[in-house]
Amino acid sequence: MLTRDGKLVFAEGGVRGASVLTANGVEFLDAAETPSPVIRRSADEPWQPATGFLLPRSGVWRETSRPVAMSGPGLAVVLRTSDHLVPSWGGEILVRIDALVPTEAFPEANTRPPRFLAVVLDGHAAAIASLAEVALDNVGQRDRVTILDATPARMVLPLLPGSHRTLLGAAVQRVLSHRRRAPSPTKGALPQAQPASGQASLAAALALARAQLVKRATAQASTVERQVLVVTDGAGLAVDDARLRREVEAMQAQGIRVTAVGASDQLDDDALRPLGDDTYVGGSQEEREDAVAEMIPPPGDVVLQDVELTLASAPAPLRVLELSGGTSALTPELDRIFLDELYAGEARTEVARVVVPVWVPGETLDIQVGATYRDARSGERLTSQNTIRCRYSSNVERIADARHGDVIAYASALAMVRRLHRAFLGSQLDRVGGLRPIVMWQARSLAALSRAQSDPVLGSQAEILHSLLNALED
Repeated sequence: MLTRDGKLVFAEGGVRGASVLTANGVEFLDAAETPSPVIRRSADEPWQPATGFLLPRSGVWRETSRPVAMSGPGLAVVLRTSDHLVPSWGGEILVRIDALVPTEAFPEANTRPPRFLAVVLDGHAAAIASLAEVALDNVGQRDRVTILDATPARMVLPLLPGSHRTLLGAAVQRVLSHRRRAPSPTKGALPQAQPASGQASLAAALALARAQLVKRATAQASTVERQVLVVTDGAGLAVDDARLRREVEAMQAQGIRVTAVGASDQLDDDALRPLGDDTYVGGSQEEREDAVAEMIPPPGDVVLQDVELTLASAPAPLRVLELSGGTSALTPELDRIFLDELYAGEARTEVARVVVPVWVPGETLDIQVGATYRDARSGERLTSQNTIRCRYSSNVERIADARHGDVIAYASALAMVRRLHRAFLGSQLDRVGGLRPIVMWQARSLAALSRAQSDPVLGSQAEILHSLLNALED
């Protein structure tokens, strides 16, 4: 059930069974009950799962995924599923896809050193999101990126590998979508300072960025560059100019490069002066995007083209319902996921919602995953493939207890930023208080699992969820 303070409470049910998230809250589903599939009589009818989202009866994740690796010349792909026991009545599973182009595989390609990057969002202008997106499109697997907001000063996401650019980019859009509309300043003028309750505090946001870059990058200080990118429409520049200058000087003294781009054509050259000399203001939106791309170039040359993943299954075909990033297409035999061009050193992390077909309990479900791509230099077509093996079950308790908390928690983070949010409760999500109670429960459960298994990766995923909970409104 959902309590008044927004917490999910797992009530005791029967002796055996699972918890299920429904439009009425968390309910108990007895293991003796086998859900009936929802029969679709037309391809035009929307997909409907037979049950709500299945959770362990105890409300605690106890299992994590086992990676399935797939590699070919110049491309490595790691696959993780939310389940290895799939419902015999049909249902959804989540497939996490990590694709990596190792720089070592392309010694002739030009690459840049890795960098720790803090992207600071300051203001209300619609152009802020697209300028930040240019920067995030150019980060690689060895880069680390943190997102900070200046209105008010807060961390949106901690330092994450650049492979999580879909999550990073969606978090930027989610934060900016909640900005209050404010009138644009006149030419050459800065916005008026806001009341303290919600005012922009760019200096405080820069202090948070400095703390992240200094704390996390110290061990690799000799091999990585540290950089702050401020994307601003001038809102934070109107508050405490002296403190802002001191913070910029402190970062520069610690070897952190401070860069900034104006997101409004209403700013003049003097507006960004408190942020130092490595700034760009004025010009068209396209020119501002080019300036960001020059400040943060791609990790390397384009080395792979027409990168495409395929998903098929036996004994019956699965279907991709939704993809967190990239594009997908259906064919009668298989589903295709398009990643297009990849740089040397680039990595992508995406999650797909996949519908598995109805089948017989105890039988295997083989998910065949393939990759086809072209070497940009030689034009050679390359392929790789592997198989994810699952097993059908009609026991809801076993299915729920065996679910992989790490994959589901990452999908929850994407759901918080409006990717994959229908995976958890569909269009009825708001009837149980939105995603926040679900994500709060998952953050606590994942943190406990991290401590029990002494797994820092699980702890990092819990930190991601906590950061999003603190930064985002419902």
